[in-house]
Amino acid sequence: MDERKLVIITGYSCNNNCRFCYDSNKRLNNIRDKDTKEIISYLIEGRKNDCSYIDFIGGEPTIRKDIFELIRKAKELGYKRIAITTNGRMISYKDFLKKLVNAGLNSIIFSIHGHNAELHDSQTRVNESFHQLIKGIENAKKEKLNIGSNTTITKLNYNYLPEIGEFLIKIGLKNSEFIFVDPTGEALNNFADIVPRIKEVSPYIKKLLDLGIENKIPHWHIRYLPFCYLEGYENYISENVSPFSKEIHLGPDFVNYNVASSRKLISRIKSPSCKECKYNSSCEGIWKTYAEKYGLDELKPIK
Repeated sequence: MDERKLVIITGYSCNNNCRFCYDSNKRLNNIRDKDTKEIISYLIEGRKNDCSYIDFIGGEPTIRKDIFELIRKAKELGYKRIAITTNGRMISYKDFLKKLVNAGLNSIIFSIHGHNAELHDSQTRVNESFHQLIKGIENAKKEKLNIGSNTTITKLNYNYLPEIGEFLIKIGLKNSEFIFVDPTGEALNNFADIVPRIKEVSPYIKKLLDLGIENKIPHWHIRYLPFCYLEGYENYISENVSPFSKEIHLGPDFVNYNVASSRKLISRIKSPSCKECKYNSSCEGIWKTYAEKYGLDELKPIK
């Protein structure tokens, strides 16, 4: 597939307060949200780079007053897939969603961090956020939108991953990614409580992936885990089977025209022994911050 994806980080403002949020320090440092004109310039830049898929992310893009205008502009510029990644709370309002759809929205990626209110709300730190999320998903289904999900894997939810997977399948999701927590921002501030050991998470992830395989879910992928813990599941690793030929990220404080290669250089690290591993050319290793806290001993090259 030669689909090119543009991700616009509209800003870091949010109506949730997630325990693992990697943007929390940016909010504290008062990095301002981009204004309408700046984001439209990003949309134009994306089309110049042949991007046909736009994903507005945050923070929380649905709390922007100009979100309808931005989606309309994306449609005018010729983007085919127009998505937002959202906590789903604003989508629980039918009239709000209808306006988004009328502007041109055709895809939503919901952030789902638990299979029930207790687990999800404990991570978002907002009561009733799960209830609003579920209502948002129901509304999106009625509008016949393309729906996907992201689940951040933390110390709070990793042993519930099979239950979360069963829940996602029950509500009819066919496009789900499970993302090992990025230990920056709030996750770094509370590292011991939020970031699990990879070796402890691995068995639950394999059970989760088996669910996707058994139920023939088209897109059911894990992200940011080293390949040595996923042997036999190579076709379910996002870094290994990305559907995009190119992914560009533009945001308030950075520009990145090659997300995959720059992440390897800037944020990830491997053990010297990884050179012996048959997955060395594909695997990114682990987060540098994770390695600083837990070391590299968990990495076991597969020869």
